[in-house]
Amino acid sequence: MKKIMVMLITLLISCSSVKENNELIANAALKIALKKGACFGTCPIYQIRLFEDRSVKYNGIRFVESQGTFEWYMDRSDFDKVTKLLQTKELKSSREYNMRAQDLPLTSLSIYSNTSTVEIKHKGGISDELKERIKSIEYLIMKNASWTK
Repeated sequence: MKKIMVMLITLLISCSSVKENNELIANAALKIALKKGACFGTCPIYQIRLFEDRSVKYNGIRFVESQGTFEWYMDRSDFDKVTKLLQTKELKSSREYNMRAQDLPLTSLSIYSNTSTVEIKHKGGISDELKERIKSIEYLIMKNASWTK
């Protein structure tokens, strides 16, 4: 009888923990949204959203290794590195670069704060420094990806 009670209590606690975790994800503020769009070929199409609680939601749409929706949490130190990478003059105001290009995929980086949203859109034509910064942000977010549903 004691074993059954212990198992029942354990089950209830674990179910409530999962529910609380899902509620935290649902209520967390969005920090970054990164979207990669289509080209005339086989460019990967996906979306990544990073929330203030370090949760990540990935949606692989087409021409990616992992299609579908996946969720995981970022490591605290990587999250802090991303936050630091966002602190640059080029990411303080919305801009569009080389939007007339026909066969280049659109990359869109949206940065959210309490007071504003900054959106950087480009089809190439950005500075090497900004390109590397965006690649580093994406790398840090994807570094600990969990590809299990």
